[in-house]
Amino acid sequence: MNRALANAIVNQLTVSKNNLLRPSTWQSFDERDWERTLNWLDLSGLALYLRQRLEMTNCLSVLPHRVRERLDRCEADNRLRVATMTEELKILNDMFSRAGVEHLVLKGITLFPDYCPDPAIRTQYDHDFLIRLESVQRTEELLQAAGYRRKNSENEHPIVYYRPEPEVRFWADFVGFYSPRLGRSIELHFRLWESAAERIEINLPEDFFERASRRRWQDFEYMSLSVEDILIFQVLHAFRHVLRNWCRLSVFLEIAYFLNQRFSDSWFWKRFADRIDNLRWVPEATVVVFSLAELLFGAAIPPEIKARLTSASFPALALWTERYGRCSALANFRNDKYSLFLHREFVEDQAAWAGIRRQRLFPMHRPHRPPAAVFQRGFSRVEKLWVQGAHALRRLKFHAISALRYACEYPQWALLRRARLERN
Repeated sequence: MNRALANAIVNQLTVSKNNLLRPSTWQSFDERDWERTLNWLDLSGLALYLRQRLEMTNCLSVLPHRVRERLDRCEADNRLRVATMTEELKILNDMFSRAGVEHLVLKGITLFPDYCPDPAIRTQYDHDFLIRLESVQRTEELLQAAGYRRKNSENEHPIVYYRPEPEVRFWADFVGFYSPRLGRSIELHFRLWESAAERIEINLPEDFFERASRRRWQDFEYMSLSVEDILIFQVLHAFRHVLRNWCRLSVFLEIAYFLNQRFSDSWFWKRFADRIDNLRWVPEATVVVFSLAELLFGAAIPPEIKARLTSASFPALALWTERYGRCSALANFRNDKYSLFLHREFVEDQAAWAGIRRQRLFPMHRPHRPPAAVFQRGFSRVEKLWVQGAHALRRLKFHAISALRYACEYPQWALLRRARLERN
């Protein structure tokens, strides 16, 4: 990507309307700069948000013609995709309800309008549901009867199902991310935090269903988490992905949008603060995520939250955000391993931390496959093996270089961290 252009795009998407870029800023970028940055724009989830912002500010004309055509096509395709996914969600919702499976819809449509002004500009790749543990077997039976197959192993969480479909070949690489024909999986959650991988014990409440709220979008009614619990889930979702070295920038834009919309709602922030006060590590995760939303997209953290979020570890968290936050976020947190410095603040057991760091620096598992869209373009078996091999080599190179950079940075981080803690 062109880093200067990526920075300009993030700055343009600020939720602080007073800090929008001047149209002349875009004139310094030519079509080649945009071509080098478009893949990043897709992966970050910001492409359609940028198109909407430029349209609202009468700046679409600053884009090169081919880039504007591309974004227009993506927006039209994604609008169809959202409509298709909504109809699919209705079917799943009705299927579960008829079978007496209590369920809550997570993410997706539940983020409109609090986190996203228009569902059609948000990219979504799966359906997420929270179900009760005792409903897991019945829910899996329903999905299997409807033609879905389990994608992951029996001991993995969340449980993932998908519908086997013939492969399709898209006319251009990027189109698959927005096409209605791109397959989507179903994720079944029976808990909202997975502590096994991160070794961070967060004991969330067990009253999510009792606090659930009924929501409506157009003619579709469904049950979701309460407003406070949606925000907790969004925070933990973003936090987990940062620790795992892959989090789309759009996640922080959506949280920044929420903070901006709700900034003056003192009653909400009191309820939210009361909700997380006694949840181990949730206030700290909230500080990290809100601070990144503030740093990247100009979100204003409500004073009710700033006053309540106090912890001995907060100075170190603030230092991490200041030193690595924007740089790591611009690469969707996948170009370095500096999130290990952050992760260390949340793991109290030394032996557990040694295992986490060893596994993260020198992973022994096979590299994750490229995005699902890649393999729905109808590649032959030989082409798929080539794509997978190239991806594996890139990941091996990443691990080698980023582990070395982490080792070189570690002494400086330790020194700065100690100094910051002593000052506070």
